[in-house]
Amino acid sequence: MPAARHRISGRTSTWTNRSSEGARNGHRGHCQSFYPTLSDYYLLGFPDSRIIVGATREIGSGFDFRVTAGGVTQVLQEGFRIAPALRQATLAEVRVGFRPVSKDGLPLLGWIPAVSGLVIATGLGPYGLTVGPYVGLLAAQLAVGKTPAQDISAFGPERVI
Repeated sequence: MPAARHRISGRTSTWTNRSSEGARNGHRGHCQSFYPTLSDYYLLGFPDSRIIVGATREIGSGFDFRVTAGGVTQVLQEGFRIAPALRQATLAEVRVGFRPVSKDGLPLLGWIPAVSGLVIATGLGPYGLTVGPYVGLLAAQLAVGKTPAQDISAFGPERVI
């Protein structure tokens, strides 16, 4: 079932020093995440001064890929609440994406018993952009026969298959 739709990307010099510091120290490709308390929104900062603010969660929207004024407004308002200086940023793009989420809201991570050698890692919903790399690491550990660094028993795909 798809969920989470609008995400906004912009550029700002406000975060250039903080973001560029990691790149100068050899940490290219890493981003900084910020989740305000009790909020479903996030900010991601990248070394090239790019900021991503996201995202709406529109459960039941099906595969409607339109950018809506309401969705953009919602993300911008929350972005400004989290980081008021973003009002001076250049709006670079708005994206609509479909993020798979399971019916119980938990990710699916583990072996598919019916298909030998198949490990899946999906259903992260709106959190895929931020926790996806770690979930990928856990899936890779499984795939090469290692015990994952985290207990993943609650995420077994057999619960929905």
